[in-house]
Amino acid sequence: MVAVQSEGPHLFELTHEDTKILYRPSAEGAPQLEYAGPLGRYRFEGDEIQTYDSARGREVSVTLDRVSHLRTITLTVFLPDLEFEDDAAGELSFRTVGIHSTRRRAKTANVGAAMTSEPLEFEGLARNIEFQSTGSTVLL
Repeated sequence: MVAVQSEGPHLFELTHEDTKILYRPSAEGAPQLEYAGPLGRYRFEGDEIQTYDSARGREVSVTLDRVSHLRTITLTVFLPDLEFEDDAAGELSFRTVGIHSTRRRAKTANVGAAMTSEPLEFEGLARNIEFQSTGSTVLL
């Protein structure tokens, strides 16, 4: 497999207390996100991940838990636009934010839906790596 160099990172690692997130924007053609934290362990791929490019960078959202139609828990993280310089070591450190949101739907028509959110501050590491067909990764 031939390495394809791009301007931006191929892997984002985010940590906040007991939460760790790995996000690969286009691993083997489809984005991948892994979450391990207080809400469990999850792996998302392709259309399970919603992304939106904005002036702040890329917003990445996934649904962590859905209990029938009564409750939905989502995670959104904000990834800055980063570019590696030619002489960069292949890693860039950054700080960013995210949100755990819980939306509870009304059980009766007389009571409205409730939404709560928990802000998260992440330490981030962006890496420029190459994905190989054997499943191993190599820093560029």
